[in-house]
Amino acid sequence: MAGAGDLRERLVIQENVWPAIAVAITRVGTTATATSSIAHDYVTGDYVTVAGATPSGYNGRFPVTVTGPTTFTYVVDGALVTPATGTVTTTFAMDAHGARRDRWSTKTTIRAQLLPKGANERLQQATVVSQVDLRFKVRRRGDITTAMRASWRPSWPGGQAQTLEIHGVLPFGDGRQWMALECGEVATV
Repeated sequence: MAGAGDLRERLVIQENVWPAIAVAITRVGTTATATSSIAHDYVTGDYVTVAGATPSGYNGRFPVTVTGPTTFTYVVDGALVTPATGTVTTTFAMDAHGARRDRWSTKTTIRAQLLPKGANERLQQATVVSQVDLRFKVRRRGDITTAMRASWRPSWPGGQAQTLEIHGVLPFGDGRQWMALECGEVATV
């Protein structure tokens, strides 16, 4: 096993998550207005999940109308007590078409060793389409999944920064101390 000195590359692991945002909620008629202290990045028609409000009629998944960078409204029962109390949060659920919008944020930075592909693997890749362009050896950890991606700038001079999809998280060696991340370049649209 190679030592930590071989871990010359740095991978910034990113995850696609929308954070829960603390909000205060008031109501006029059947319109609830949520106000946050930070920008929410929602757009009109998005669905958000509201949680932690009392009374519970403010909670649930709702389509929103954005009224400002820190405010949005949604429809509720007109008899709910106002303002809502509790530790109220909102989280992006989906857009108006039922899709998720990407919001990549840094989870952690790890050290890695770029592993060369063997001759047989390069020959096989020449005849079979593969999603694996690069493979890295990293210290074993349980919080990295194939739903994440990595940002990598090669350590050698002139190396271009790349965004990589993580296609595989595999044991390396005996699997107790090391694992391999199989990565492919993110396709540009």
